[in-house]
Amino acid sequence: MSWAATAAATLALCSAIMGCSADRGPGPAGPPTIVSVAVVANPTNVLSSLVTYTAPGSDSARVRYWSDSEPAFETPFIPAVAGTGTVTVLGLRPRSAYHAMLEVVTAGRMTGSAPLELRSGDLPAALQTVRLDLSGPGRPPPGFLLTSVTVADTAFAVAFDPAGAIRWYRGFPAQPGEHALACEQQPDGNFTLFLGASSGWQPVAGRYYEFTPAGDRVATYTAAGAYYTDPHEVLVRGVGAADTAVYLIGYDLRSVDLTSLGGGPTQVVAGHSILRQSADGRVNFEWSAWDHFTLDDWVARPSNLSQTSQLDFDHANSIELDPRGDYVVSFAAVTQVVKMDHATGALRWRFGGRLNQFTLVGDPLGGFGIQHDVRLLPNGHLLLFDNGNFHNPPESRAVEYRLDTLAMTATLVWESRHAPPLFAPFVGSVQRFQNGHTLIGYGAADIMTEVSEDGTVVWEGRLDVAGQALTVFYRVRELPSLYVHQQP
Repeated sequence: MSWAATAAATLALCSAIMGCSADRGPGPAGPPTIVSVAVVANPTNVLSSLVTYTAPGSDSARVRYWSDSEPAFETPFIPAVAGTGTVTVLGLRPRSAYHAMLEVVTAGRMTGSAPLELRSGDLPAALQTVRLDLSGPGRPPPGFLLTSVTVADTAFAVAFDPAGAIRWYRGFPAQPGEHALACEQQPDGNFTLFLGASSGWQPVAGRYYEFTPAGDRVATYTAAGAYYTDPHEVLVRGVGAADTAVYLIGYDLRSVDLTSLGGGPTQVVAGHSILRQSADGRVNFEWSAWDHFTLDDWVARPSNLSQTSQLDFDHANSIELDPRGDYVVSFAAVTQVVKMDHATGALRWRFGGRLNQFTLVGDPLGGFGIQHDVRLLPNGHLLLFDNGNFHNPPESRAVEYRLDTLAMTATLVWESRHAPPLFAPFVGSVQRFQNGHTLIGYGAADIMTEVSEDGTVVWEGRLDVAGQALTVFYRVRELPSLYVHQQP
């Protein structure tokens, strides 16, 4: 269908369904009048356009857009402010032209604008060689795949389409030694990205940026007080600055006598704290691993301990909130997942490690170790990425356990082991979808794959930079939409 025919059909449908025809006769106020509309480039993302408008009395507006090679898409309706607004269009192909129409609504009555044209630009040079290689089996479902990459002097949040092409990004300047790590879409639709030189134990600064899908900076979060900011996790919950709670991990450095473990008498060791802070950085909850673990719990310590100058003994790497607000936290170096009371910090249970309280049932590999990305499923089960450093031979997998906190049993109910076996000795991610599929990121092996409930591979890919496999990625997440947070 031609542009003219499509536009005419859209306006006709609008008129028939929403009553936006101007000749309806006496009755409620007519549809809004669009006084002005303009397409502006988005300074943070060349794969995006900003459509600004003035329509006195309007409630909200959206943009419908399509190209000669893609079907029609539409943005969410964005509230107007005093009859004016800006609608952000996301997910355009590089160097492409799109047809578009602004649709403005007042009291359920809609007006469509004259034809608009959107034009995307060329990707930043640093991203032009970054691609998701999908030469493996299958193809990802509709939507986007979110991860982080650092190229040259820029740290990026990036989203790939099902063909492996970048369709969205936000870059931040990185200083020498800095990198992007944890990247997430938060429940309100905004994104967060860690940028810093920390891996979770170095005496260096780091920060989380929160930004809108359009790329506008909203806030910067760091661990309060004397803590360094850990790069593994931040959760932002609540609406408005007064109600916002920021959950993140901080760490401090202490001189520790490690001679009993084969180390030195005054080695500097990092230990982590779980923090809940207000938007302005006030600490409302603080829980320190130094108070709940000992050096005897430190299972995953380096073999050359006395020669290791920077290290941590607990390695906190994920936080999850249960329905009552308690925290489920992964501590990889003590191979333990703990649940702590959100008010008192008291430990409700420990799963794994030296002080494990659960009897393991049905796990052919005898448990997990150096785990990452522990997630609480709607049915109460735990889903996690088992790096598998202590398996013989070492092997990584995704695994799901059912915890019975009365009988104190942990039953393996599902696992996914790659064929051939993969070993990712650090990082890794898991994400469960409503259809029962699981997205697994073997980050240190540069493989991401989605599997069905029976283990069938739905698709598999890897990140490439300049035609070479990326050394490592931290996590990968599937997003149904770039505009709003949706559960896949």
